[in-house]
Amino acid sequence: MRESLLLLGGILLLAGCSRDAAAPASQPDHVYVSDERGDAVVEIDPANGTIVRRFAPGQRPRGLLLSPDGRQLYVAVSGSPIGGPGVDGSNLPAADHGKDGIAVIDLSSGKTERVLPAGTDPETFAISPDGRTLFVSNEDRGAVSAVAIEGGRAPLSTRIGEEPEGIAVTPDGARLFVACEASDYVAMLDARTLRLIKTIPIAGRPRGLLMSKDGSTVYVSVESGGKLALIGADDGAPQKVIDLAHGDEAVKPMGIVEAGDGHLFITTGRDGAVLDVDPRTGAIVRRIAAVGARPWGIARTSDGRLLVTANGPSNDVAVIDRASGRIVRRIAAGKGPWGVASAAGGGAQ
Repeated sequence: MRESLLLLGGILLLAGCSRDAAAPASQPDHVYVSDERGDAVVEIDPANGTIVRRFAPGQRPRGLLLSPDGRQLYVAVSGSPIGGPGVDGSNLPAADHGKDGIAVIDLSSGKTERVLPAGTDPETFAISPDGRTLFVSNEDRGAVSAVAIEGGRAPLSTRIGEEPEGIAVTPDGARLFVACEASDYVAMLDARTLRLIKTIPIAGRPRGLLMSKDGSTVYVSVESGGKLALIGADDGAPQKVIDLAHGDEAVKPMGIVEAGDGHLFITTGRDGAVLDVDPRTGAIVRRIAAVGARPWGIARTSDGRLLVTANGPSNDVAVIDRASGRIVRRIAAGKGPWGVASAAGGGAQ
């Protein structure tokens, strides 16, 4: 009898080990922050404020997303020099496009498995619902590229407009939306062929895109216009425009994340705040001020309690308690944190 119990215990132990080995490598409430100037990605536990790991994906990491199964982290890396407002591009060094791509990090080992060719200077991207394709904006070429994650074939690429950035794909994988900042429109494409279906005019530099969780609406942050635009995911028809700035020129809407109740949390760039917006009524429910210097990327934890913003100029992330709107901690996150990704929402919009 004793031998039988020992044998049964061993079987159960082996079964438990097998389940652990099969579990996703990412932790549900950890966030991943791209450190653009430090050439790193930082894994953070926002609940206790600790840095868990650092990864070295390549040069100038910006947009990042977790794979649907949580085993891999995709990171846009670039050999283009950092420019930005007030920087004379003629004085910058030449781009090294050999360093461009999407780095694939295995989260079990922490190692970069490979770098996928993804056109020049990739910045933001979206992942297809089946987890097989990345749709990447190539801002310098005015193009979007479809990249097969398993590799084996060259990316499919097409030109769509000036300075493409935010990208969103419908839940059925049929349609793709890309914000073209300098063209003042959102391009709607057939996601399978990259054929342009239509352009949707949105004045004021449309920048970030987010597909609603129910798949009905594409949310568009309109940076210079200080607005949030809503367009239909089925037909690209404009639904409404919400004024987020109300005359305040410092409000520059950028990153967007959706909470479980449908509220949106939107970073405002140099205004240094996060806005809690109810897109159904168009109301700004509250303004969470003094989040950091120029908050950009934003994500939330799986339980919905915490929001995390990347604050580039202040070199930190802010952890915000959603219920109270209180900033519960700040965590140093390298030299120029850009984007935040989590299993629950956030990342390369």
